[in-house]
Amino acid sequence: MRKRVISLALAGLMTMFCLGGCGEAKDDTTKSSGGDGAQVTTEAPAPEEVSGEITVLTHRTDIVDTKLADYAAEFNKTYPNVKVSFEAMEDYEGDVSTRLQTGDYGDVFMIPNTIPVAEYADFLEPLGTIDELKGKYKEEFLYTKQSEGTVYGIPSGVNINAGIVYNKTVFEEAGITELPKTPEEFQAALQKIKDNTDAIPLYTNTHDAWCMAQWQGCVSAASADPTYINDIMCNEKDAFVAGKPGYEVYKVLYDSVANGLTEEDPFTTEWEGSKVLCAKGDIACMVLGSWALSQIQEIATGEGIDPNTISYMPFPISNEAGEVVVGASPDYCYGINVNSENKAAARAFLDFMVEQSGYAVDAGEISIVIGDAFPTSLADFENCAFQVDEPAQPENEGKWDAVHNESELGLWSGSEYQVMIVEAAFGNRDMTYDDVMAEWNTRWNDAVDAVNADWDK
Repeated sequence: MRKRVISLALAGLMTMFCLGGCGEAKDDTTKSSGGDGAQVTTEAPAPEEVSGEITVLTHRTDIVDTKLADYAAEFNKTYPNVKVSFEAMEDYEGDVSTRLQTGDYGDVFMIPNTIPVAEYADFLEPLGTIDELKGKYKEEFLYTKQSEGTVYGIPSGVNINAGIVYNKTVFEEAGITELPKTPEEFQAALQKIKDNTDAIPLYTNTHDAWCMAQWQGCVSAASADPTYINDIMCNEKDAFVAGKPGYEVYKVLYDSVANGLTEEDPFTTEWEGSKVLCAKGDIACMVLGSWALSQIQEIATGEGIDPNTISYMPFPISNEAGEVVVGASPDYCYGINVNSENKAAARAFLDFMVEQSGYAVDAGEISIVIGDAFPTSLADFENCAFQVDEPAQPENEGKWDAVHNESELGLWSGSEYQVMIVEAAFGNRDMTYDDVMAEWNTRWNDAVDAVNADWDK
């Protein structure tokens, strides 16, 4: 089996925090692939020489006609001969994954997580090597979409992904004076919200299944071990038993539903509407990456509500020292369609979005550009222990990815197995939580065996 570099190899986030005052290096070259796939370095053309029409695929349905249009207008001030069109999709992962086989997936697109590392070169234009790009981008984030040192995707920003968006006003009305740090404290807080307010304590957004994947973002931090995902979990049997990070994280979801502390019918939820309800105080909290904070704050502003009432707290699991550990990982990465007929224009727009548009700041995310400041919207996390998964040891490179794909659990895409937890807790399946986890373990164990059988061949 060909080994693959795991996409979350992002060691050294704390080092990145210290780079805020560093100068930004300039890069005056663009990289493209030759006919044999080799890297070709050429001088970047002058902006007025870049022309053509490009289509940008995006998951940001909420800003496609507003902020994204503004970014394109700003881009055109420098590149007047490029026409930018956007195509937004609600089921982004599913729709784009289907279109990959047709070659029709825009010019610039957010890279879906369904493309295996070994197939990056089949779908994506190479953007340069890590050594070539690390002068202007924080190196730890260049490993997100790379293969054998060649970078195929640049993160649009970095999220704190083990957290919960919450409405401060609702929490105050419920009498919650300290944020919960353990699953037990979280259940008690949700019960206070149910007893003392009219708000839905926790909104699962089960109908929009991709929201289930947000819970997976909490697993690595819950382990309090940056080597857990890439070197331990990918090799261990029974990864979903009591005491293991995956079991404990998803049990918070199960208990919340089973205790009647979520929406009345989690199978008829609606993502866009849930953001409005949270902004207005009809929903107390939702498990989401930090990327969602700015979206809900913006809605609050539009409703005449102080956006600072919408805040973000760590997922309520502490390590042995009692510290809340917070995980971080990149948001979608920008990539260029290897079939694009306007690659120079596509690369110019990609670089603009990452380096000049301000998208990361607007989205409440951490920028990967050296010299960009840490966002003030995440200041409440300054006393937390941040954790980013360390790259796998050479013998395990790509193994978590391989085992996860073999298991078909779909933990990063919002799968039927994650929805199964809600169905069991809601009473739609004759299964206990441990029954669900037993099924997950069977699939994971079989996948570990299958992958290891061929791993060193």
